[in-house]
Amino acid sequence: MARVRRHIPVSVASAIAVHVVALILLIVGFQMRNDARGVNQPQVESIKAEVIQQDVLDAQRLAREQAQRQKAEQEAMRQAELERLRAEQEAQRQAELERQKAQEEAQRQAELERQRAEEEARRQAELELEQQRQRLAEERRQLEEAQRQAELERQKAEEVRREAELARQKAEEEARRQAELARQKAEDEAQRQAELERQKAEEEARRQAELERQRAEEEAKRQAELERQKAEEEAKRQAELKRKQAEEEAKRQAELERQQREAEARRRAEQERLMAEMRREQQRLEAERQAERERLAAIMRQEQAAIDAAEARQRQVELNSLTAQWSNAIAAKIQRLWRKPESASQGQSCVVRVNQTSGGYVQGVNVMQCTGDEEFRRSVEAAVWKADPLPQAPTPEVFQSVIQFTFVPEG
Repeated sequence: MARVRRHIPVSVASAIAVHVVALILLIVGFQMRNDARGVNQPQVESIKAEVIQQDVLDAQRLAREQAQRQKAEQEAMRQAELERLRAEQEAQRQAELERQKAQEEAQRQAELERQRAEEEARRQAELELEQQRQRLAEERRQLEEAQRQAELERQKAEEVRREAELARQKAEEEARRQAELARQKAEDEAQRQAELERQKAEEEARRQAELERQRAEEEAKRQAELERQKAEEEAKRQAELKRKQAEEEAKRQAELERQQREAEARRRAEQERLMAEMRREQQRLEAERQAERERLAAIMRQEQAAIDAAEARQRQVELNSLTAQWSNAIAAKIQRLWRKPESASQGQSCVVRVNQTSGGYVQGVNVMQCTGDEEFRRSVEAAVWKADPLPQAPTPEVFQSVIQFTFVPEG
């Protein structure tokens, strides 16, 4: 508590001085009258003494009243000074409360801004991840569509091959059927011709025999000989005709077989050409599918790398946020426990290096590069030791056994 200095008003001091001077003058004047008049005036001296005595009493009374007023004024001044000190202390307390509220509000606003920034960063990262997932889904859909188209092309090629095989089988079956029909027709025609020739020969023989029998028996022998010769010649002719027909039929069958072989060769060549084209087309499609697969695989690798990078950036943002929260918590605890020395002034700071365990227990404090005096440096070091144990790191990834920061007093 500061001492209250007592001040006597000038008017009161002047009144006291006047009364003291008057009292002194009365006493001196009374003594001088006694010396001048001698012992012959006792009654006058008695009256004067009474007057002087009354004046003295009045002066004493006035002095006492003045002293009481002075004491009352001093008490009033002391009470006023006490009230003033109380008002100043209350004002300082209110100002400190306002400063703390403003500081807490500023910290809350800063925390809200940081949280909003982190939320925006997370939202942007999630948006980028979602866009990358959508692109990846689109690429996969395109890959599936390309595979589906390739499968359709393969099925179409398989259908063409199957139709070609069916056409080949059908052509072979038709060729075999035509050949069988031609063979049967040739056999039937040969049998029919032979039967006709036999019937004609028999009819002619019967007719000639009947004619020869009617002409004469003599002519019969001649005719018989002629008929025999004629029959032999006819037989030879018929045999020659059959031989020629057989040769013609053989030539025709050979030509037909040659044509069939040529057609088969052309069919096989065409089939081989189609199969070669199908193989080339399949190879081309397979090469295109392989190239598409490799391209999509490269795109997927790039997308995965982008996703990994985005996740790494998101994780780094989270780690930076956690590190900032941890650092702010440490600084806030040290700030709360710091006691401002009398020599401290605005703008002072210190670089502090702290060794700590994973549990936050302080193992060493090194205060460096202080802009304040030794007392300020010791106050900062004491605040760090008072903050032991420090707030623990939220995750092992954030923890650092040696941390360094700049301590700047608030307010």
